[in-house]
Amino acid sequence: MCFRDQFVSIFDSSRFANLVGLAWADPDPERNVAMATIETYTLASGAKRYRVRYRTPENRSTDKSGFTTKRDAQAFAATVEVSKLSGTYIAPAAGRITVGEVARAWLDSASATIKATTLAKHESAWSFRVQPRWGAVAIGDVRPAAIKAWVAELHASGVGAASIESALDVLRGALGSALDDRALLVNPAVGVKPPRRKLSKRGYLTIPQVEAIAVEVMTVRAEYATVIGFLAYTGLRWGEMAALRVESFDMLRRRVQVREAVAEVRGKIVWGTPKDHERRSVPFPAFLARPLAELMEGKNRSDLVFTGAKGAVLAVSRFRPRVFAPAVSRAQKADPSFPTITPHDLRHTAASLAVSSGANVKAVQTMLGHASAVLTLDTYSDLFPDDLDAVAAHLDEAVRQQSVGFLWVAEGRGPRPESRTGL
Repeated sequence: MCFRDQFVSIFDSSRFANLVGLAWADPDPERNVAMATIETYTLASGAKRYRVRYRTPENRSTDKSGFTTKRDAQAFAATVEVSKLSGTYIAPAAGRITVGEVARAWLDSASATIKATTLAKHESAWSFRVQPRWGAVAIGDVRPAAIKAWVAELHASGVGAASIESALDVLRGALGSALDDRALLVNPAVGVKPPRRKLSKRGYLTIPQVEAIAVEVMTVRAEYATVIGFLAYTGLRWGEMAALRVESFDMLRRRVQVREAVAEVRGKIVWGTPKDHERRSVPFPAFLARPLAELMEGKNRSDLVFTGAKGAVLAVSRFRPRVFAPAVSRAQKADPSFPTITPHDLRHTAASLAVSSGANVKAVQTMLGHASAVLTLDTYSDLFPDDLDAVAAHLDEAVRQQSVGFLWVAEGRGPRPESRTGL
């Protein structure tokens, strides 16, 4: 007996029909209000067909026709009523909605809850990666295996892991909204993983190298040296630094309050909160107090501290190609070991200098505004091997200072337990 026959045999009884609310042809119209019913009709060719009439969980009357046998119609009616009772009902027409339709609705609704930079990232991933492959596909036809194959194709074509992650996030989010609207029973994108990111070597600067790049940017504008020093010794993101106002600084405690961030989205300046909405207080070294104070002279409390030549927001899109990149090139000519870096690498440099100066992971996490210490450890795991070597060195020193004459320390070799007769 095939699965369909087994299924139908379970439901093919008036007793079960009454339990789940089915009525194959109940003559009582009062009882048929919320029950699935089956009726016959004839095609122009004379062929007999069956139609199932039923109500959705929203009490809307609908039907499905075209069944060639009563057994098939009964099986469909039974599954409809059971899914209604179990809360898993999905309208047959819902699966015909395209990914493009649900994605557009999801992106439009997301604009009210996510940052403009994140939305721009989603829009880009949708336009260049997701829409060409999935835009016209019905959501009911999307399968995990097909998504995995798509991810593999992107990876094989040279698309980076970060870009694939963004594309998956958009597809997963769009299908997730369909799931929330009960147009899908499961989200086929959940569980599909992007390829692992390759850990690229970061350009950590030494203190002399930080000073070298600061000297180079001074040839464009003297105030830019303070920008370099501030980023390299506080670890703020560019958008956080560019959004700082005079009132953000507590010069007596040498603290800066990070409350805002500014970004460029499609050529426009957009103000918002720091990444992950993480407001924090970050210390800065005493030697930066004087150059920072000079930048604030004559400004109101609400004025920006770091600005462009005309007092506008200091935009990284202009600073990097016009000031920073040429300065790095000049520094590399003077010092061939000088790494190729971007302004964001100054944040990594701050983490490196903080760790090497003895800061613990929790302090570095707070300084950088990471959501957790785990993220800090994962991001800067390459900074800690030397610390592991230091652990062994510290243990060696402690044992030598506190040992009471155990053989490891006394003779520099492993202990030799005394032999015992009979053992």
